[in-house]
Amino acid sequence: MAFKTGDAVFHPVRGAGVVTGIKDRKWDGGKRRYYTIELLSHRGTRVMVPASNAKEIGLRHAMSQAKLKKVWRVLRGDPQKLPKDHKDRYAVIEEKLHTGDAFEVAKAVRDMAWRRKQEGRLTTKGKRLYDEALMLLIGEIAAVQEIEIEEAKGQVHAKLQECLAPTSVA
Repeated sequence: MAFKTGDAVFHPVRGAGVVTGIKDRKWDGGKRRYYTIELLSHRGTRVMVPASNAKEIGLRHAMSQAKLKKVWRVLRGDPQKLPKDHKDRYAVIEEKLHTGDAFEVAKAVRDMAWRRKQEGRLTTKGKRLYDEALMLLIGEIAAVQEIEIEEAKGQVHAKLQECLAPTSVA
């Protein structure tokens, strides 16, 4: 899978970014091609990914508009019940985050948001995982729509509020 300058991409650990350059660099006596990616959630931060390892790392194009519509549905959907044991719960969430799949990250965000609402708070590690999941999702949404991080953050929070708000009985 080849990327070109200007492509919106998603790195499963670092989040969404834009390919700002493709360079050949000498390394260990050989020459390798690298993608330079500016991360959207950390303005001014760039990562270099070897083109030959991009697929192994899980670097992919940012999701499509059609996938974004499905992500919105996931966020508004019913949560999956998370394990009561915190170690098991965090393992489930971390597994979802490290897939690099937008739907799994959206499920992690939704499920942690529900848990926070139910419990009134998250543990320190739970909050860290929730924030990590939010930043991964928000960054990719910003990349897909070509908007600022803050605007994408507002959209995600609005979608979550749709499902977290108590339903009124008329």
